[in-house]
Amino acid sequence: MTLTKRKYLSEFAVNIYSARWMMTTAEQLMSGGEMPADELEISKKCHIYLICKTPIISFCNESFSYEGGIISGDIVYSIDGSQRKIPFTQVFPLLDGATKVELSKYPHREIHSLNEKDEVIRYLPANVISMGHGMHLKNRELSDLEVLYVGQAFGDGSKSAHDRLKSHSTLQKILAEAQYSYPEDIITVLTFEFVPYRIIHQMDGITKAQITDDRDMARFVSIRENHLTDHQEICLAEAALIRYFQPHYNEIFRDSFPKQNHKILESCYELDFSALIVEINTEDLRLSLFSKTVKPSYHHISKFDLVAHEDRWGFFHLSSGDGTVAKMPNVIPSS
Repeated sequence: MTLTKRKYLSEFAVNIYSARWMMTTAEQLMSGGEMPADELEISKKCHIYLICKTPIISFCNESFSYEGGIISGDIVYSIDGSQRKIPFTQVFPLLDGATKVELSKYPHREIHSLNEKDEVIRYLPANVISMGHGMHLKNRELSDLEVLYVGQAFGDGSKSAHDRLKSHSTLQKILAEAQYSYPEDIITVLTFEFVPYRIIHQMDGITKAQITDDRDMARFVSIRENHLTDHQEICLAEAALIRYFQPHYNEIFRDSFPKQNHKILESCYELDFSALIVEINTEDLRLSLFSKTVKPSYHHISKFDLVAHEDRWGFFHLSSGDGTVAKMPNVIPSS
């Protein structure tokens, strides 16, 4: 007779998921400008950041025109040396003393309105035109952002994530290499707020568990009353996303998470969580994240088994009813 590997009737998972987020080009991040109050409030609550790359978008100098308060021309970008063009037309009135409109200097990434002293009054970046006209919805290469690095910018709330990132050594390294390694791309920084985690409860009423007495209920009470700290939650989210995307510039956790001797997992094992589920979502702007090992998607769900299934069936094991046990697909195992 084969003994069951189901230890408890119930199993529990930590579910960490993203909420609000912001996207900033590295150029904007390093420019030193001030954020509006509403954006600053979000930035101060964002602790996970992704450094990504996406095609550089510019305006075509040859086709650009401004007539009767309307700008028109082509958005241009390159993929593997092949230039792509997308036409656009948009109202752009002269306001606040502006007397003329022209493209910024090469590489023509902005439209400027200027006054009689040639001072810039308003500017309109090419990527804003692209997003505003929904060009990324019909041209997938404009909606896909490749994840190069995952990190955390956890602070005491006195500084925003963007302020802490300005002096980040890995960002500086990526920016230094970008012109040589990614000449057709621009580096963007996505910062994410993660809200308090959820507890997901799974109960198997078919497989006979080894422990079905009051110890099972005591685990549930302990998990409900003893919470992971904000910092522990962010550390778990960072490690999970690194292992999931396996970004080029990350080293720690990229191939090893989860291991039962990882310090960041101690609190999960103390409470006897048997799974970690981390979600990140960029669907509201219809932008997709991807990496060399993960296909583009608006919503990514990374699943991790925190127990060694050779010794114990955890959250992702379910009874099929015929005496066998099935394991959910696409789960990263513990080692």
